[in-house]
Amino acid sequence: MLKRRFEPEPAAARAVAAAREAVGDRLVGATLYGSAIGDGFDPAHSDVNVAFVLSALTPAELDSLRGAHREWRKSRITRPLLLTRDTLARSLDVFPLEYLLIREHHRTLFGEDCFAGLAIERPALREAVERVLRAQELAVAWTYLALADTPSGARHWAARSGTAIAASASGLLYLAGDPIPVTRPELASRCAARFGIMAEEMLLLLDRRPESRAPIEVKRLLGSAQGILTRLTDAVDALDSEPNPTPRRS
Repeated sequence: MLKRRFEPEPAAARAVAAAREAVGDRLVGATLYGSAIGDGFDPAHSDVNVAFVLSALTPAELDSLRGAHREWRKSRITRPLLLTRDTLARSLDVFPLEYLLIREHHRTLFGEDCFAGLAIERPALREAVERVLRAQELAVAWTYLALADTPSGARHWAARSGTAIAASASGLLYLAGDPIPVTRPELASRCAARFGIMAEEMLLLLDRRPESRAPIEVKRLLGSAQGILTRLTDAVDALDSEPNPTPRRS
């Protein structure tokens, strides 16, 4: 019997239904984001990203969600984002890149759209993008050593590195005044135009979908990742000497 292909949106819908059954009207909104609504979702391996905003997150709500959490795991929601309106508002300056990416590309599955109107402060975003890029510069080498010693490990390393670079590059494009691209080919193209990165090399790292997956040339990918990160960190440094553009919404 052929194994049925995993579909993220029906899985997310089941997860939201379980949450609604568990907490009722204490669920304010549920939002699907990440690769499940883009072009980077791998049906064999990718997780499903859902943010649940509740009116409160006391032990009572969390205990009520235990049964729903079992359904979430079946739906590949391994790390659900659990928030209240207050915790969302108070964490904007700490996680501006993460919230920007959700704000720009998400789908409301239930209730209020709690992300569309978020105000992302440029200084906090600028600091976050640089911090993430510097962390990626440090991590790309040791994760290569830790993961890329087998073919499956190399695929995991490439997917992990590509996802991280796509996130920071998207934030950097926004700071430079560009809308955040929806697709990874568009992201590679915009980074080539803006930051002098070779689009082919970036797309090779970013595009890890099974239908487009070439054999892993892991040493080439490592060199590409290191070169791309150097270009992106140079670009974020250059922002300090440029006037602040007004980012265009996609």
